[in-house]
Amino acid sequence: MAQMTPRLLLASALALATAFGSAHAQEADTDGSRPQPLDEQARDAAMAGRNNEALRLIDQFLAAHPDDRAALLDRARYLGWRGDYAKAMDTLARLPQDDADANTLRARTLAWAERRHGAVRINAALYAETPDDYDTAWTEALAHKLGAWPQQALPALAAVQQIKPDDQDSRDLARAVRLPLFSSVSLPFSHYSDSDDIEIRTWPSAELDLRLADRWRLLANLTRRELSAPATGPFAPVTGGDGVDEDRVGVGLRFAASPYTVVEGWYGRSSLDPGDSAGFARLALSLQPNDDWNFGVALDRDRVDESPRAISLGLMRNGFGASVRWAPTLRDTVSLQADLGHYSDGNDRRGLQLEYRRAVWRGGMSLDLGAQAEYVGFSDSAFTANGYYAPENYRRLAPMASAYFNLGKEAGLYVSVAEGVQRDETFDGWKRASDIGAELTLGIFTHWQLVASAGHTNRLNEFGRYDGTSYGLALRYRFCEFRADRCPRP
Repeated sequence: MAQMTPRLLLASALALATAFGSAHAQEADTDGSRPQPLDEQARDAAMAGRNNEALRLIDQFLAAHPDDRAALLDRARYLGWRGDYAKAMDTLARLPQDDADANTLRARTLAWAERRHGAVRINAALYAETPDDYDTAWTEALAHKLGAWPQQALPALAAVQQIKPDDQDSRDLARAVRLPLFSSVSLPFSHYSDSDDIEIRTWPSAELDLRLADRWRLLANLTRRELSAPATGPFAPVTGGDGVDEDRVGVGLRFAASPYTVVEGWYGRSSLDPGDSAGFARLALSLQPNDDWNFGVALDRDRVDESPRAISLGLMRNGFGASVRWAPTLRDTVSLQADLGHYSDGNDRRGLQLEYRRAVWRGGMSLDLGAQAEYVGFSDSAFTANGYYAPENYRRLAPMASAYFNLGKEAGLYVSVAEGVQRDETFDGWKRASDIGAELTLGIFTHWQLVASAGHTNRLNEFGRYDGTSYGLALRYRFCEFRADRCPRP
């Protein structure tokens, strides 16, 4: 199942909206004989939370008054509240670059769209000129909340809370700003099973993410996994019986070297019953030099754990991974992941995954369409006998779609589907390959959060079909008490 973190601002765009534009266009006669102008009807609809109706009315007004400045500003606001940031910026492009109100809204829209560099660049001058202005301070806090130094949002948030301490927008902003400042404890559970009769159950498990200081976080996890397969089958453990239990404990540190640079290191031990004990480690670097590009590299050493047989053999993998995300526009995103791995049985792995997504609809739901391409190759496919799939030339191509459903300020549902074809060197042609996944999040802003996920994979091959199913549940408690001085209150 594809992983995805829902954009929190999509789930709360209306709640985080700010003041409307100034009144404009024709005034109604005092005796009420003339109908209310369309732009005023649009404002009334937006004020009542009927954003789609507001957009329809303002578009009708602009059809007759295409250059009306206030109507263009209103249209950009309504689109931003709906999460359609690309269309909002297209609308603002029709206004002069030196228009202060348009620039204020440009910065706000980029901050909503999580484009920190652009938002800060535009808003910095506005905020410096008018530090007591509610709107520019609000945008400044939201923009600095993004990235690896969210504490930079605190001075602007304090200004927002001083200007309008009881305003709902101020409270919503505080809830959003404190999210990356939280520490958390999580209790995740997961279960995987497939048509090869392999089952992997992860429970009990606990994870800690503790904010030690503005730049430092302590990470830790404790996990027990139970891997099983029929004792008479090809994936049974070599140690006998039908299962192997693994206990894992790991400790890590995350250091934010800059607002755009993060280094993370892990070390831990894995113990098998029956079996041996081994260490695992990971070192990762992520870098975002601008809004368009995001880079990541990682080195790791861990067990080969695709089946009870593989893990019972004590196989280890030394790996290198690199990732690039390119988002040249507010609509388009291209992601590339590459990895190399050397297995302790002498096998070598190489893999590539490419994905393109385009935002095609933003409203009560968000819809992305795109495509995926995948390649996996091993130096020797004979090592499949060691309990893991080792094709020499595996390829998969699939159109894909993903949708995020706004279920309220505190809940969201993400669904993804990829339906395509795949083959390796043993196939006589391309065969169907499909993936579907879903993730439900309850408690987006609250201390308690519950995340439920499920996924299903189907692969046709020369011998029939392969199915894999997974589901999971994670209960998380987020808290500020350890660093209460750096965690704002709504």
